[in-house]
Amino acid sequence: MQSFVLNVVSLFILGALCGACNSDEAAVKQAEEDVFAIHDQVMPKSDDIMKLRKQLNKRIAALDSLQATSSAAGTLRTDEEKEQARLLVRNLTDADSLMMYWMSHYKGDTLTKLSPNDALRYLSDQKDKITDVETKLNTSIEQARQFLDKK
Repeated sequence: MQSFVLNVVSLFILGALCGACNSDEAAVKQAEEDVFAIHDQVMPKSDDIMKLRKQLNKRIAALDSLQATSSAAGTLRTDEEKEQARLLVRNLTDADSLMMYWMSHYKGDTLTKLSPNDALRYLSDQKDKITDVETKLNTSIEQARQFLDKK
């Protein structure tokens, strides 16, 4: 009878441990899906960045041509506008570089080698990083569009 009770208790404990393992795996999987949901929203914006940089560079070239025929006051305004356009190009380039950097440094294949707690910590950190990338991308795109729309 004691061995029967011991076997039942052992099976119960084993079942509980397996349940905990499955819930840990599910939490890690969900955390990774959350990270990639953000990535998947941000990644297509690389095309927007390329188009906006091209438009801004065309605007800079047009301002260069305009500057040749402008008065001193007009030249000052043109210089300021060119500087703003160059800053926007740099912001777009930096945001795009952040995305490429994040993608090249994400190590999803090592998640299975980590404990569930370490994997969740890693994914939490990655979510913070990709959210920062998303914010910078969205901000730089919006600022570039506003600049181009007002001209």
